[in-house]
Amino acid sequence: PSVISMVTPSSGVQAQEAGSSPDFYMLERTMASRSASFRFAAPIVLVLSATAAVADPIDLTPWTALTLDFPGGQSAGRWVLEPGATAVKQVVNADPSFFLNNVNQTSIKIDGTWQVVSGGDDDYMGFVFGYQNSSNFYAFDWKKSGQSYVGQYAAEGMTIKRFTGATGDGLVDLSLAEFWENEDNLGDMTVLATNHATDKGWVDGRLYDFHLDYNVVAGQFTIVVKDGATTLWDKTVVDNTFNSGQFGFYNNSQQNVRYAGFEFTPVVPEPETYMLMLAGLFVVGGIAAKRRRAG
Repeated sequence: PSVISMVTPSSGVQAQEAGSSPDFYMLERTMASRSASFRFAAPIVLVLSATAAVADPIDLTPWTALTLDFPGGQSAGRWVLEPGATAVKQVVNADPSFFLNNVNQTSIKIDGTWQVVSGGDDDYMGFVFGYQNSSNFYAFDWKKSGQSYVGQYAAEGMTIKRFTGATGDGLVDLSLAEFWENEDNLGDMTVLATNHATDKGWVDGRLYDFHLDYNVVAGQFTIVVKDGATTLWDKTVVDNTFNSGQFGFYNNSQQNVRYAGFEFTPVVPEPETYMLMLAGLFVVGGIAAKRRRAG
């Protein structure tokens, strides 16, 4: 295993990294005086080969379903957990429907897969994140083919949207038209990015990979969608409206959408942040040494 040492001769401070994974820092400070010496040591676990902790598969059992069941719209969604609780399928052609994790999160990486497991429709599947309430959140949605509905036209392809309602109640602030529109801003819906074309729709039965970096870099997020080894979209959006919030699955007027194998990876501080932490520990050690000498 590699060993990295850092010594500051003037201060007597040494930091040493040894081992492979996980890595450990052991730092010492020896402070000598005429009558006594003080030794300060603190083990700190670091993972320097990556900026994220190890992810665990998500148990979807505590997640909750919500449908914005608008008057004159379609049915409420029905989310069915599969055995093992790491996959769920929304089986109804419903109004905008969410499956939410009920955890306020920030600085996180999210990975998983999703697909429409059988044909019969051509509408929206996607995700929400930075979710505050039913009218304030970011949404990624993906339309199989272009279509008009409730007076608006939805183009084929992927869209990133921001919803900002005044009351926090989606049934009051929003409308089916705002969820359907994906080219122009409408009401409390703002289009942040698009990937539209006649060959950009999802395909029945095909398994897609999804990745989200959410506020890993402050004030921005990145979405990556892949079909096997092929990247379909890799888009970074700079927007700090919602720097934390819930994550959830989302679809609109589309049944038989299956989400599976999702992992959340909280991001840990960069190595520079750890050096600041170490500096703080040195200060604590120095204060303790001075108190000993004074005593």
